[in-house]
Amino acid sequence: MAKEMQQKFEKYWDNYSVVLSFAVILDPRYKLKIVEYCFSKLNKTNEDRDEKLKIIFDGIHKLYDNVYDVRLETMNDSSRVGSSNVSVDILDDLDGFESFQSQYETRELEKSQLTLYLEEPTLDRKQELDILQYWKDNQGRYPQLALMARDILSIPITTVASESSFSIGGQVISKYRSSLASSNVEALLCTRDWLFGLEDENENEMEEELTEDIEALIPTFDG
Repeated sequence: MAKEMQQKFEKYWDNYSVVLSFAVILDPRYKLKIVEYCFSKLNKTNEDRDEKLKIIFDGIHKLYDNVYDVRLETMNDSSRVGSSNVSVDILDDLDGFESFQSQYETRELEKSQLTLYLEEPTLDRKQELDILQYWKDNQGRYPQLALMARDILSIPITTVASESSFSIGGQVISKYRSSLASSNVEALLCTRDWLFGLEDENENEMEEELTEDIEALIPTFDG
């Protein structure tokens, strides 16, 4: 039985969702290191781990480059210091500083927002963090990467909710009620939820009333 369970586990692990790795990488408390750490815990060879890590690393970069990346244009001419505003008669010890600085700015512009994000130090993993709020606050720094994070982090982690809806729908649309209009099906599903909610509230009220009635029946004795 244990061997059969292990075979099934290996099957599911080989078909793991890469998007889940993308989601944890977009958590500024973990990034790529958490993926490497999790792979190190598995009973896998170094070749297998390196191969899977490469798939994840290349995959997130490919997704960003093909869908979200919008390369920033080089510096505008207006941001550069015009030579007409500088007097040629005055010696400037920092002459050429602008061109020297522009070399580094050009290098930064050549890096994608994803690369810049991954190069930043991670945040303290023990602090509570609303990741979606984090990307909303940092969309000014990483506008395209924030869109990517929003799309990935909004993917439901499980299909239980959708499958449950289909199961309930199968109970409403039975073989005796197979021609219901969509509006009637929606009304039946909503009514079912409302009734269950009211039933819970009524049960609590009934329990409180029953407790009060029982307490009233118990005789009190003065010490």
